[in-house]
Amino acid sequence: MPIFEKQERSTMFTKTLKQIRKAIKSGKLKSGDRLIESRLAEEMQISRFPIREAIRYLEKEGLVVTIPFKGAYVANFGERDLEEVYTLRSALEELAVRKLMESLDSKKIEKLDSILKMMKKASQEGKIDKLVSVDMKFHRTICELSDHRKLLDMWLTLEHQLRTFITLEEHLYKEPDALVKTHYPVIKDIKSGDIKRAEESIRKHLYNALNIIKHSYIKTSAHQKNN
Repeated sequence: MPIFEKQERSTMFTKTLKQIRKAIKSGKLKSGDRLIESRLAEEMQISRFPIREAIRYLEKEGLVVTIPFKGAYVANFGERDLEEVYTLRSALEELAVRKLMESLDSKKIEKLDSILKMMKKASQEGKIDKLVSVDMKFHRTICELSDHRKLLDMWLTLEHQLRTFITLEEHLYKEPDALVKTHYPVIKDIKSGDIKRAEESIRKHLYNALNIIKHSYIKTSAHQKNN
């Protein structure tokens, strides 16, 4: 017989978290912006409690930092942060590919193929937001299919930071069809059964994405300093 009653997660907290996270990812809340609880609570017409809880959660995701006696701010991601996130992501996804291929079957291949078709459809329809989401889903699914729980937990922690970096680089999605095609070698090498080749393929894929975002980030930072 149960001792405790089932508790539902606060709907207000969930909605508040999604709103603030979305504002950060979209760039409406920029790096270095201060998150003032009273102001956010007033805009959303809610109490400060879910705001405070959401900010604490966003700290764990790395999107917000709290400075003692000063308050909470949107994290200011630098070039080093970008490189660290992407190199860690690469290490995780290389391991995910290896574990996935150790137990590869037709169902796993079909799942990845179906996501790739979703990416192609979003590209053809010019739905960039959808393409971004499906792109992330492709990589997240590789981690899910690895059946490595701790690996997936770590990747999910990085996902929100990755999406923030992606919003900084609009050029990454300016040629959607070309972006979709960069995933073809990855899935081809996974299907080949050659683990080493597949690891190299995902590493190259992510390294190229890092270089594109890094180039744009440096260019944008230089422009901001000059203005």
